Amino acid sequence: MSSIKAIFFDVAHTLLEKPTVMPAMHAVLEKHGVTVPLHELRARHAILMEAVEFPDRTDHVFYRRFNAAVVRALGAMPTSELLDDLFAATTYQPWTPYPDVAALERIGLPRGILSNWDESLEEKISGALPFDFQWILGSAAQRFRKPDPAFFHLILEATGLQANEIAYVGDSMKLDIEPATRLGFQSILIDRESLFPYSPLPRIGSLAELESML
Repeated sequence: MSSIKAIFFDVAHTLLEKPTVMPAMHAVLEKHGVTVPLHELRARHAILMEAVEFPDRTDHVFYRRFNAAVVRALGAMPTSELLDDLFAATTYQPWTPYPDVAALERIGLPRGILSNWDESLEEKISGALPFDFQWILGSAAQRFRKPDPAFFHLILEATGLQANEIAYVGDSMKLDIEPATRLGFQSILIDRESLFPYSPLPRIGSLAELESML
């Protein structure tokens, strides 16, 4: 990837995480008699996120439906009491940077963001991450959403570069890696939970590995 002149990132579950959500969900499920290893819960939750379309702004109705799908994927019944407890315990938790985000300061390339996010994206990025991004493209502001190729084309318009001169890092095959790869970007899958061990595409388990790939 020696020809790379800029690098773009997804945000949710790539740069920012909600570290309290999975332990809280795990505790609620245990309380309701659903016993599952935490790593298995993380895996099934992540796979369902690949299958479900998340809106820019989520609400009670959306999370109730999504949590019901998670519970069913574990072979349990999504009772009203369980869903109420899951919503109360896991919703509206704060976004925080992954610890490995600090490694990006060592990468001497212009950085950008392309993310499905509401109007608060720039404020969220500036408040959570300790370095600047030259380009911040959010779905709510741009009126496009991943995986729409038109959204990715905005990167080319903003940078003036060719797709093969840009690395794109994301955690979702459906929203990030597949559309970016089809358009010719140098795509890199961030797979911290090793959910895609058989992927033939460039894949890293930590952002600390990124510098050596560029």
